[in-house]
This record gives sequence, structure tokens and C-alpha cells, in this order.
Amino acid sequence: MIADLDETLKQLLIKEGGLDPAEVDISFDMPDREWSSKISKPTVNLYLFDIHERTELRRHDWQITHANGRATKRKPPPRVDASYLITVWTNDTADQHRLLGHLLAVLFKHREYPEDVLQGKLKTVEWPIHTMVAQPDGVLRNSADFWSALDNQLKPSISYVVTIPVEFDVAITGPEVMTKVLRFKDRNNGRVEESVQISGFVHRKGDPGAVVPNATIVMKELQRTAKTGRDGKYTFRKVSRGSHTFEIMAPEEEKREVSVSVPSASYNIEL
Repeated sequence: MIADLDETLKQLLIKEGGLDPAEVDISFDMPDREWSSKISKPTVNLYLFDIHERTELRRHDWQITHANGRATKRKPPPRVDASYLITVWTNDTADQHRLLGHLLAVLFKHREYPEDVLQGKLKTVEWPIHTMVAQPDGVLRNSADFWSALDNQLKPSISYVVTIPVEFDVAITGPEVMTKVLRFKDRNNGRVEESVQISGFVHRKGDPGAVVPNATIVMKELQRTAKTGRDGKYTFRKVSRGSHTFEIMAPEEEKREVSVSVPSASYNIEL
């Protein structure tokens, strides 16, 4: 992911910033004295010096998807701040400042990356990619100490922070539980009472993946009503065992009745 971010940033400067690689080098090397002594032409240095998690963006809920009678839970990825120090290296100070100002304008203009510059896995991430440009509360607070550690001259620089997800697959997959039976025992008389909950999906005929949202299901015997959500799923609680008649109504669909047995292996309904 970090390599994809490097290449994305490079493409941003080339495609949106107009940098010609034949005239200006773009480097990700550490800008120490040894490196800078070997520069032969104008160079933009994008030095990644810190990576840390954005803990305030941490999410503990799991994403649940349904397919072919199985449910998959995935843990949301952590998001990290990748902090770059951007410097310009030229023989002439005026040229250095001119190019630095141009880079600053490009980065401020593109707080979100255009699709055509995204590289690798960054093309498909579902989470937003945030950027911060030249903010005073960045990780690097004392630039003099930084350049002293590199044994190099103090340079004007732009702090640039990109927040990206760290994609990894932590998933749990198993058959969906469509029938839940809760039993309660009365301490006084020892009698056991039962509460049954059922869930199912409403989908187009012949295509289980084409779910029908906002459908209304009426359990006629009990005069109970449920509606499907965006995922086409409905739920009835406190259902009795036995045979029930479901009446299904959905936008732009004919009303339909089906007989449903509780418990059952599936409560999915075709329209």
C-alpha cells in the first residue's frame, strides 16, 4: 500500500503538477548530505519519515455481507497517517522557491486524488483518502533537529500527510442463522416458554443476488408486518411454530402469497 501511495503521489505531481521527469527528478530517498551531493538536476524529494495509526478513526464494528446463504463478517481496516517531508533541490534559490510554491498550490488544490493518478490497491479502496498540507500540528515539530540528524543543510519544506487504510483480510464466514429459538424457564412453576425469530431475503425470481428492498411482508395469521431493508432482508420476532401464510407486496411487483413453515431451512422469497 505504501509503494502504491508513493507512485500515486508521483503521478499527481506529473499529471496534475506538470512536472516533466526529463527535467525534474522525483526522489523518495532520505535527503541526507550524501544523497544531496549526488544531485545533477532539479529534484523534488518526497521523504516518508513517519507512519502512525489515526486512532480516532478506529472502528470496532464489523461489516457483514450475505451471499448464497452464507454470511461473512469483515473487520474494518485500520487507517494510518503517512507523513512526507517535501523539499526542492536546485542550484538557484529563486528556482527552488518557485518550484516549492508550485508544489504547494498543486497539493492544496488536490485534497482528494483524481482517479487517473491512483495506483495499485488505492484504485479500489472503499475508504476515503484524506490529505493535510502544511499543517502546524504535524509530527515534525522541530525541522532544525531533523536536518541536523541528516547532517545536511536546513531547507524550506512542506509537510504533507496522507491518511490511507491498511488493507488486510480478517474475515469470518459461515452459514447464515435464519432461525433463532430462545427458551425461558419460569422459576416458580418450571414451565418453559419459547420465542422464535426468523429472517429471510426477498429477491427476484431466479436470481438470489437481485434483492428487493422496501418490500412489505404480512404474516396473515398473526397480523404481523415486516419490511425489507436495503439488503432485501426481513425479520419476524416472537413467531409461533407451524405453518404461516406470507403476503408479499413490493413496488412495481404483483402481490404474492406463499406458505412458510417454522422452523425451516430457508425463509427466502422469490418475486
